[in-house]
Amino acid sequence: MSDSTFFVSKAALRNLKHSAQHRVSGVPSAHLSEALASALGFKTHAALRAALDGRVTVEVPKPNNARMVCRLKELGYNATADLRLVPEFEHSYSPFRNFPLNKKRGVRWMGWRNLVVAAINAGLEQRLFGLEPSDNWWPGGNPHSQLCKRHVYRFELEDGHAAVASVDAISGDELSIHVVLDPRHEGIEPDRFNGLRDGDAHAHAWVERRLGAWVQDGGEDFSCKRAVQPWLAQLKIDTKGYSDQGSFFM
Repeated sequence: MSDSTFFVSKAALRNLKHSAQHRVSGVPSAHLSEALASALGFKTHAALRAALDGRVTVEVPKPNNARMVCRLKELGYNATADLRLVPEFEHSYSPFRNFPLNKKRGVRWMGWRNLVVAAINAGLEQRLFGLEPSDNWWPGGNPHSQLCKRHVYRFELEDGHAAVASVDAISGDELSIHVVLDPRHEGIEPDRFNGLRDGDAHAHAWVERRLGAWVQDGGEDFSCKRAVQPWLAQLKIDTKGYSDQGSFFM
């Protein structure tokens, strides 16, 4: 996984295609599917489907509108070079300005990343949620995000460190993940963190699922005891079917 790739599910492909349909007319569904596959680095839509067969998500290049336009031209359509049918996720999106993705990978960012990834992996392993938009399976979860109630769960990191996390779904099918490392007592609620007297570290992140699967850019939402941060930052924790960094949507 790198800055130039991300993970898509079948639902994310449908949503990306739906986005493209609003920006172009006169292109049949099958040809738009072929163009989207090309935008994601595949020669054919069949090849993209085969890559997803038996998997929830697959790692692909980030969408490229130039490849998509080129494929449409090959299929006989008069598509202009400046046509932008799908987001390329090269920056974060807000109503006010578009922020470049954070390229800094310092100790603080790695500590936040590792704590968040550990919490997401634990939620996936415990089958509390999945990486497609309506995969909200925890007690109090619901396929409709607005009907979900938050859920608290526990897991362990390396060297006997305990953690408690909470998950909730918000608009846009995103997950809101809060996690506290080594909570001081059983009653700690991660989304109501009261400072480092509650635990050795706290992190929060938004997980995108509608257009792909990734942790949204925003590593600043992190607090950690100075003595713990180097240990947390050096952990080797792989993501499981999602990217550890991607565009933030507001």
